[in-house]
Amino acid sequence: MELEAPPAPTAPADMPATARKSRVVVLGSGWGAVSFIKNLDPAAFGEGEAYELVLVSPRNYMLFTPLLPSALGGVVSETSIVESIRTLMQGKGTYYEARATHIDPEARILTCKKEFCEVCAARKSQASSLGSHDHSEEDHTFQLRYDILLCSVGAVNATFGIKGVQEHCFFLKSMEDAQQLRRHISKALEHAALPDVTPESRRKLLSFVVVGGGPTGVEVAAELHDLVKEDVARKFPSVAEDVSITLIDGMDSLLNSYYAEIQSYAGETFRHNGINLRLGTKVTEVQDGEVLVEGKEGGRDAVPFGTCVWATGIAMHPLVSLLKERLPADVQTSRRGLLVDAHLRVRGSRGTIYCLGDAAVTGDTPATALPPTAQVARQEGQYLAALLSKQRLAVVEPAAAGEQAASSGEGADLVPLPRGTKPFGYFHLGSLAYLGDSKGAMDLPIKTPFLKTLRGYLGAQAWRTLETLLQVSPRTRWLVAHDWVRASVFGRNLSDI
Repeated sequence: MELEAPPAPTAPADMPATARKSRVVVLGSGWGAVSFIKNLDPAAFGEGEAYELVLVSPRNYMLFTPLLPSALGGVVSETSIVESIRTLMQGKGTYYEARATHIDPEARILTCKKEFCEVCAARKSQASSLGSHDHSEEDHTFQLRYDILLCSVGAVNATFGIKGVQEHCFFLKSMEDAQQLRRHISKALEHAALPDVTPESRRKLLSFVVVGGGPTGVEVAAELHDLVKEDVARKFPSVAEDVSITLIDGMDSLLNSYYAEIQSYAGETFRHNGINLRLGTKVTEVQDGEVLVEGKEGGRDAVPFGTCVWATGIAMHPLVSLLKERLPADVQTSRRGLLVDAHLRVRGSRGTIYCLGDAAVTGDTPATALPPTAQVARQEGQYLAALLSKQRLAVVEPAAAGEQAASSGEGADLVPLPRGTKPFGYFHLGSLAYLGDSKGAMDLPIKTPFLKTLRGYLGAQAWRTLETLLQVSPRTRWLVAHDWVRASVFGRNLSDI
């Protein structure tokens, strides 16, 4: 997806913020943005208070991404893991369903576009065929001025330049991805069950390949295993034996960021469950129906598939890349995202732009950067909510900022932080992963050896409990808990609806 310089807006720029308020604009509706919204102090945001809050995102819901593998497996419904942004924003600020396409850090102007919806486009096409045309029904572009910008747009899938990934693989970063993949799996099962399908074609149709040995890839493979064992075996008995699951990863173990005990346990569990592991193997190309791989010793091979899920790596969001070009190159040197300081301020933005979540790079080197996880984004959102609620930040005039910088010996920030402001501090609360067959793993930041990991059935129950409790609203907690019970009693949803 390419982003261009902002076109002339089709609507006038919005009204300026009032003199006594700082306009805080949040980009995105993911973990960082929602954590920020949920933890705001009502005494600072709202009518007559210090800030005016505006959220801009093309997605009008928050998606609980850790349960996307469960959604593609038919365990939880996609609608159970989403919450309306308008519900979360109620009484706190204004929401605009639009995509930010350009950021001018000097003028502090944000250009946004509301794309013409597909339903309206179909209606417009019908009207055109009848000889009428409404020129007002076009993509709508508008501008927003901000005093403080919170960039939480996330990242995009990384293909590492490998040929064929975009054309032949499924991804799993959005609700649409999960729905598309679940429907594809349903169609593959129904096709394989037809009477005239040859055994060779059936095995090819039901060959699932997952690329990526991190939490997402591991949980996708685990959910596929459970789907086959618990539901396909009962509802498609004639084809269940032809299903194969292969996981490919360049590292020598699964869950490489977890404790060694969990890495070993995950590998043992997968092998016991019949999942083929191709570790220490890199993908060189993806063709129609097969993945070309190469081992560490140079051996090359082709892994056939009917379905390939690409679950490894993230890349810089196009908007982040565009903003980075507008900032000083000597301070924005990361290739993954926007470098931020100890307070999550984007370096080179003069204190007017903050960044959190997958779009932010918190360290000077990859070794010191925090991982792009929901847990990190959640804590960053909590920190920024507390920071803005407590400090009542505001833009100062450039001349005053220069005088303040000269007296302190620091750079001239347009939105200065008070002296002694505490930096962001991340505390790792532990990591979870579901491994299939009612087994899971959890590592905790505890030094005592027999307490720092939880594995097996208890690990799976801890994973399920926490994934339910961490939902963003009581409504989604109830729905997810209901889905767990429904799936255990009545089985998974194997339809393509």
